[in-house]
This record gives sequence, C-alpha cells and structure tokens, in this order.
Amino acid sequence: MTLRSGILPKAIWLGPPLLAGAALRLWNLAPQILGGDELHAVRSALLERMPEILTTYPPADNCIPLTALDRALMVVGVELSETVVRLPVLVSGFLFLLLVPLAVERRLGTRAAALFAWLAAISPVLVLYSRIARSYMPILLLGAAAAIAFWRFWERPRPLAGAAYVLAAALAVWFHLVAAPFVAAPFLYALGDLAWGEPARRERGRRLGALLLLAGALAVACAAFLVPARRSLVELVAHKHWRQPLLWKTLGELLRLQAGTARWVPAALFWLAAAAGLALLARRDRRLAAYTAVLAAAQVAGVYVLSPIGLTISIVLDRYLLLVLPLALLWVATALAALSAGPSNGERRLGRAAGTATVALFLVLLLACGPFADPRFRSSSFMHHNDFVAFCSPRSRLPAAAIPPFYRWLAGVPGGGAIVEFPWVPQWTWSSIFYIDQEIHGRRTLVASPVRRLYRPGIALRNLIAPYPAPLCASGARFVAVHLHIAHEEDLIERPADWMVEPMDMPLRRALRTEGEGMARRLAALWGPPVYHDAAIAVWDLLKTCGPRGGDR
Repeated sequence: MTLRSGILPKAIWLGPPLLAGAALRLWNLAPQILGGDELHAVRSALLERMPEILTTYPPADNCIPLTALDRALMVVGVELSETVVRLPVLVSGFLFLLLVPLAVERRLGTRAAALFAWLAAISPVLVLYSRIARSYMPILLLGAAAAIAFWRFWERPRPLAGAAYVLAAALAVWFHLVAAPFVAAPFLYALGDLAWGEPARRERGRRLGALLLLAGALAVACAAFLVPARRSLVELVAHKHWRQPLLWKTLGELLRLQAGTARWVPAALFWLAAAAGLALLARRDRRLAAYTAVLAAAQVAGVYVLSPIGLTISIVLDRYLLLVLPLALLWVATALAALSAGPSNGERRLGRAAGTATVALFLVLLLACGPFADPRFRSSSFMHHNDFVAFCSPRSRLPAAAIPPFYRWLAGVPGGGAIVEFPWVPQWTWSSIFYIDQEIHGRRTLVASPVRRLYRPGIALRNLIAPYPAPLCASGARFVAVHLHIAHEEDLIERPADWMVEPMDMPLRRALRTEGEGMARRLAALWGPPVYHDAAIAVWDLLKTCGPRGGDR
C-alpha cells in the first residue's frame, strides 16, 4: 500500500471526525467527579481479592474485567485515579471511532464511512459512554468487532475471522451479559441465509458445519468465565429479572437519547433518515441490510425477554440497547451518503452541492440541538451524573428562595479558584445539589466525602478531597463549603414530575447532618468563624486560612 493510495486518503476523510470526536470525549474530562455507578468497580477492587472478583457476579453489577484490571493495578502499586479508572473506556471509544468507520468503508465506500464517522463522533450517547467508567463502551467496541468478524467469516469462511468473532463475542459477554443477544444474533442470520439463500446443497452442508463449529467454540469460550461464577450468575439473573411494561414515554425518550437531542423535530429527522437508509441499503446490498436488521431486532427482543430491572427508565434502557445505536448510525449514514452524492440526473433533482449542504446542515442541527450546545452542560464537573446523561429530560433545579446567597455572590467574584463541597455522597441519587450549585457559581467543584474507604491506600482520586484541614489546604481550592443539613437541601430540589428518586433513609439523613455539623465545628475551632454562614452552609476562604496554597485551582 502506498502513502498516496492508502494512508493519506483515509487520513483526509477520517482525520477530521476523529479529531472532533476526541475533542468532545476529552472536553473537561479531568475535573469530572467519579461517582455513582462508576465507583462499583473501584469499591470491589478495593474490598475483594482477585479470585472473588473473577468468580462473582455481584448485585451491584460492576464489570468483572474492569474490576479485575483495577485490582491488578492496585496490586502492582498503581494508584486508582480518575484517569486510570477511565482510561480503558476512553481507549475503547477512540478505537471505535478509528476502526469501525474503516470497516464501513470496506463495504459501503468512503462517503458512507466518513458520514458514519461524523455521526459517531458527535453522538452524545457515544461521547458520554466513552468517558464514563463502565462497561458499555467496551461492549460496543467488542460487539461491533464481533459483528464485523462474523460477517467476513460468513462471506468467506476462514479460521482467522472465525477466531476473531469468538474472541470478540466472548469478551463482550464477559464485559456485560446484556451483549449476549447481540453477539448470538449472527447465527440467526446465518441460519436464515442457509434456509432462504442461494448456496448449493453441498455448500450449505459445509457452511452449516462451520457454523456449528463456531457456535461450539463460542460456547466453550463463554463457559470459561461463566461456569466458575455460575452460582452468583444464577442469583444475579434471578435478582435482575423483573416483569415490567415498556412505557411509550420511555420509548420516546430512548429515541431522542439515541438520536442525540431532546427536541422532537431533529430526532424525528434522524429516525426517518435511519428508516430511509435501511431501505436504500436493502436495495443495494440486501444481505447486509438483513444482517444489520437481524442484529438490531435480536438485541431489542433479547432485552425485552430478559427484562432486566430498569426498562421503564430511559437511560437504563438506552444502556441495554446501546449496541443498536451504531446500526442506526450506519443506516443514517447510508441515507446521507445517497443524498450528498446527488442523483444521476442533476437537472431533475437536487444536485450534489445542494445535497452536500443539506447533509452538513443536518449534522450541524444534531450538534446544535444536542446537550453539548448547552454551556452549563459543557462546563459542569458532574457531566457523568445521571441527570446529565438523561439529557432528553430537564435537569433538576432549586427554587430561587432555597439557593444560598453565597453562590450568587461567588458567581460575581472575579478570579479563579475551585470550591470544595462537603459532605458528598457517592450515589448520584442523593447528590444533585452540588451540580445545581455549580450551575449558579460557575466554578470548578471538588468534593469531600465522609465515606472513609474512598481514601484508603491504592485510591488517589484528585477531585475527591479528604475532609481534614491539611488535605483541604493542599487541594488548591479557594473555598470549602460545609452543608449543615444536606438531606433537607436535597428535599427542596424540584425534579421532573416522573423522576424516580428513592427517598434518603433516616439513618443516612442523621449521619450526614452529624457529619456536616461536626465538620463545621472542627473547622471553626481551627480556622475561626466562616466567611459566610446561614442555615444551609458554612463557608471558609482557604486563601485566608491556608495561605498561598489555597486558591490555585
């Protein structure tokens, strides 16, 4: 392959979306608070030994391979920072942006591949799950690799393609069980192709034998990690399975989430383009269209039959159906490629220039109507909070009367300097108040938590500050705000009418009140009275109490 005919042309069409996608995935990533489900793997790696990790499916649903990796890093002396914990997921997101468009180009050409790359680069769901330290982006990469490898194996059976499929499919299931319907779906397509396709009888027999061999290899590969964990696996499936109806409202939110916008008009255009693209693909490449449709239908049907807890919650259903999104993007890219190419007779229809302009406008519309167009979304330290991931719904807010005046005053104070908020609870369900406050004051937010195990050796989260005077001074922040009755503040939050939030139990409410009031007393005894105090918060200026070390961030 020469530079002229190979690498350089690919860099021309793939480079810009790759750079744009990398910019979105890295944007404001360092200040993001590691919390919620992102901490499942960290907690398990901290508390369990490697044999327990590899043979246990816990109810918390942490990813076994990511947990094992975190544990291995701790054993060899690597501290778990936000960067270390998120790096495997981030790498998966970059590899998806690089490799999948190249596979699309091989089958559908450069125009469709470039448009697929742009759609994947700016897709808010793909961007967010390339940043959030959970298993969903790895299974997306592995699921895509499995689907591509099987397609190549079925077109021309070769051991290398078959081995690649088995490896990618088994790893996808290991990373998350929800990938099982997707990676098994190619067998349904292959059986249908054998039944209704055109191969000769001898060829059918040979292909059926290869298919059975591949299925056996996949079963053995999956058994290698499922059988040792069979007891906890059975308990997990029984615990997670729950009969629940799919609500129209949830489906509507799902369609907008995967389209990448909270607005119905661009979302409707997105799904109309997907339907048109699938129809166009069926005309040009009937077998590939059928393959992608079977994969998508199998994942939807599999999730519906398995019925894991959370199907009535849009962001949970979105995670379970995340493997369908690249297929939808492929269909949309097919439609946009046809539009931008223009008709063969340009005098009767829209010309190529007009088609290209329309496609560019559509991409700009998706980006402009998506969550990244909101400056409060882009600047938040809580972009991975469930309220932000569920960008098709309005975020929670505080009534004006409940907002401490300090935060409005802080918004008008010139200069930089972060603020440390205490006490922070690592569950997203009960920690919305800090992102609401940040939207008012606009400064970087660090958190301090009363959960002591988060400060044990082996964990070094840079955005999580130990709640003691020395670490607070060393944090480089300008202010520390101690919330005296944070459970009461959370009670005052106005959430969307259908937002399901479990009430904070009384032991936790009392514990947080004790922590907040105790922290305020200790800091007052050491540093003197706060610079601001009301019924909700007490604030100290670290620049005054700690000297030049405060106020750097």
